[in-house]
Amino acid sequence: MANVAGTTAEEASQQLTAIWNNFYDGSKSLEYYADVMVKLGAATASSSDEISEGIEKFAAVANTVGLSYDYAASALATVTAQTRESASVVGTAFRTLFSRIQGLQQGETLDDGTTLNKYSTALAKVGVNIKDTDGQLKDMDVILSELGNKWETLAQDQKIALAETVAGVRQWTQLIALMDNWDFFEENLAIAQGSEGALEA
Repeated sequence: MANVAGTTAEEASQQLTAIWNNFYDGSKSLEYYADVMVKLGAATASSSDEISEGIEKFAAVANTVGLSYDYAASALATVTAQTRESASVVGTAFRTLFSRIQGLQQGETLDDGTTLNKYSTALAKVGVNIKDTDGQLKDMDVILSELGNKWETLAQDQKIALAETVAGVRQWTQLIALMDNWDFFEENLAIAQGSEGALEA
């Protein structure tokens, strides 16, 4: 990975360790995580270094809200490519965005007065139910996909109001950037999911 990404073995090791510690569930090899970063980096004019740096910012919370590695890496690559903000800034924004649902899940009322009911109601108004038929919170992969598929049907004022509730008033622009570029995200997700063997190519 260090050779392909143009980084040091030590840096590559640190990047992969952070990802492995938060996303490894027994289903993927360590090489797979590296393949995804290298392939997405090449496809989006980001770098594997940027992608791993950004993911490190929100990996721990992503895993607890059911955001898979493929979704996390693809979302980060999409937003950094479209906004040209640093991966560190986008990763920090994602940490805030996903921490909100984690806090709400634990019964907290957020600083801006958002409760789980308010959050859930805002999404339900546009046809996205955050709970499954058993009343359990859906994985973030599913919530994002459902929102992404509805996004183009919403008026601009609806998008902004919804993004502020879901992501918070300080980080809503990154959620808008992700949703406004949902087709690009899906292309990146397909690249991530088909990236096995990228290091050997």
